[in-house]
Amino acid sequence: MADQTLTLTLASDLNELDSTETFVDKIADQIGCDEETRHHIMLVLTEAVTNAIVHGNKEHPDKSVTVKAHFSPGRVHLSVTDQGEGFDPQRIPHPLKEENLLKSSGRGIWLMREYADGVHFTDSGRTVHLEFDV
Repeated sequence: MADQTLTLTLASDLNELDSTETFVDKIADQIGCDEETRHHIMLVLTEAVTNAIVHGNKEHPDKSVTVKAHFSPGRVHLSVTDQGEGFDPQRIPHPLKEENLLKSSGRGIWLMREYADGVHFTDSGRTVHLEFDV
């Protein structure tokens, strides 16, 4: 399989999350991954897109979220970019610390780090890069 890239642009509306499933299906078809890997990609991408819409763009109707998938043999690289002000991912409290256990949010980045093989942020936190070994 030759290297390929797919791009998806979403409005800052949580109803757009349905489009991510079709996008993940396209990736899974291209790389021929198992159901567990497909599920991990779907979980992580949903978290990243939700964070971009809600926390990055603050659901502003004039802003969008761009998702890119680059896949090559043995590797999938996803990036999710919002048009928000950015943030410092090091300042996000760990959700499993006792004082954070009962909070209703704050687990998205932790989930990304648990299920992706690599997670890092660029552009002042406006872009998250997610790596999967397949």
